[in-house]
Amino acid sequence: MNSLLVVDDEKHYADSLADTIPWTKLGISPVLKAYSASEALALMEAFPVDILMTDIRMPRMNGLELIEQARRRIPQLKCLLHTGYADFDYARKAIELQALDYLMKPAKDEQLLEAMGRIVKQLEQERAIEQGFRIYQDNSAELKAGLLLKALSGSLNGEALAEKLKLFDLPLLISGHVSLCLVRLGPPFDGQDLYSQSLIRFAVTNMLEELLMERYDCWSAADDEGTLLVLVYDLSGAPPDQDWVHERIDQLKREVQNLLKGEISVGEADCLFPEGLQASYMAVITRLDSAGRSPGQVTERNEEEARLMRKLYETPLLTHLLESEKWEEAELKIRAFVSPLLHTGSPDLMRDVFFFLSNAFQYIANRSGRTLAQMLTPGQSAYVKGKAMLHASQLEGWALDSLRTLRDKLGEESEDHSQAIVRKTQSYIRQEIDKDLSLTMLARRVFVHPNHLSKLFKQCTDTTVSQYIYEQRMLKACELLKHTDYKIYHIGESIGYPNTNWFIRKFRDYYQVTPQEFRDRYRSGMERGESGW
Repeated sequence: MNSLLVVDDEKHYADSLADTIPWTKLGISPVLKAYSASEALALMEAFPVDILMTDIRMPRMNGLELIEQARRRIPQLKCLLHTGYADFDYARKAIELQALDYLMKPAKDEQLLEAMGRIVKQLEQERAIEQGFRIYQDNSAELKAGLLLKALSGSLNGEALAEKLKLFDLPLLISGHVSLCLVRLGPPFDGQDLYSQSLIRFAVTNMLEELLMERYDCWSAADDEGTLLVLVYDLSGAPPDQDWVHERIDQLKREVQNLLKGEISVGEADCLFPEGLQASYMAVITRLDSAGRSPGQVTERNEEEARLMRKLYETPLLTHLLESEKWEEAELKIRAFVSPLLHTGSPDLMRDVFFFLSNAFQYIANRSGRTLAQMLTPGQSAYVKGKAMLHASQLEGWALDSLRTLRDKLGEESEDHSQAIVRKTQSYIRQEIDKDLSLTMLARRVFVHPNHLSKLFKQCTDTTVSQYIYEQRMLKACELLKHTDYKIYHIGESIGYPNTNWFIRKFRDYYQVTPQEFRDRYRSGMERGESGW
C-alpha cells in the first residue's frame, strides 16, 4: 500500500479530500492530512509518506516551498499540486520541482483518482525496477558465473553474448586476448564436504582477484567438478603479461598454504575470447589431469612445446581465416600446427592442438547455426565426441578432412545468408549515417570478419562498403538541402562529416557543385516549376 498526505490550509477541504474519496481502490492507505506546511513536515518526520498532495497558497510556507523541503527529506517522494490559482510562475516552479501533476480546484473525484492512479503506477514501476536491481545485486556473482560457463560451452556467442556482456557490465572485448586460469583444490581441501569446499573456493577466488586486479579485470566461475575458472583480461583487449600473471599465481599458492593451510593446483593458458576459450579450457584440464591433481605439480612445457603453443595464436588466426573463407591459407596454417607433432611424442601437446582445432571448427559451425557434429561426417565427429586420437598423422588427416568438409558444407549455403548480412549492414549504415563508420565496426555489428564482409558486400552489390557509405551520405545530404533550412555545417555533421570543409569537398566531388549551389539551384528550379535534381 502507498501512503498519502493531503495538505490544505482550508480545513474542510483537506478533510473532504482525505475522507470522502475512495483512495483504497488505488491501493492508497493510510491517508494523512495536515492544515499547514509545518504540520505536514512534522507528520513526515513521524510517518512514512509516499505521495504528497498539497495546495500552493498557504500562510508562512506555500506548497512549492513545502515540496522543496519535503524532497530534501524524502527524495523519492511523489508530489501533486491541487490549487485554485492558474499562475504561470507556479506552473513553471512545479515543473522545476518535478511535481507529477497540477490540478485546478475544484477538481472532480474522477480527475483526482485518474491523476493519483498515474502516480501509483509510477511508484509500482519504480519499486519493481528497484526490486529487480536488488535481486540482480544479490545474485550477480552467480549470474555472471553462469554466463561464463555458457560462453565456455559454446552455447552462447556472437550478438547474444555481446548483449549479455553489456547487460552484466562486463567490459570484455569479443575476440580480445584473455588468460584462463584453472584452480583445483588439493589436500586437505579435497577431502572436505561440499559446503566447506565452496567456502575455500570463495576465499581462493577473492585472493586471486585481489592479486590480479592491480593490473587486470577478472571474471570467475566454477565448473561441475568444482574446478575454479578465472578469466583474466585487459580492458584494451591486449594479451595479459604472462610473466606477471605467473608471479601472482605463485604468490597465490604461497598465501593459500600459509593462510588457509592447504594446497592447490593451478593451470593457465592464453586464448581469444570466446573462440579459443573451450580449447584452452580442455588443454589446461588435460594438463591438470595428467599431473594427477597433485598440488603444484602441473607439468611445465619445454621450450619447443611452448613455442608450438604460441604459434596457435599467431596472426592470422585460424578462426579469422575460416571466417574469411580463405581455405587454402587455413590448410597451410593447420599443417604448420600439426607437422611438428610428427616429430615429437608429446601426447599432451597433441591433445591441446586437437582441442584448439576442434574449437575453431566448432566456432565456425555455430556461426552458421549448427553444431560441429551436424557439419562433419560421422567418422569425423567421432573424435569430437571422445574417440581417442592415437598419433599425430591421425590428427593431421582428421583436421584436413574436417576442413574440407566444412568448406563444402558452408559452400552449399544459399545466397540468402550472404544477402541477409549485406542487408543488415546497409540498414545499419543508413540508420547510423552520422557516425564514424568503419569496415571493422560494421563487421562487428554483423558478427563476421571484416575481410569476409568486404568480400560479401562486393559480391552482392557490385560496390565497396566505403563507396556505399559515401553514396548514402551524399543522398542524405541532398534530401536535407532540398527539404530543410539546416545550415551547411549542421548537414555535414548529421551525415558523418564534422569538418565542414571536408564535407563541401566530398559533396562537390559527387555532385559537381557545392552544397549551397545545389540548394540555390534546386529552390530556383522549384520556383520556376522545373524538376532539376
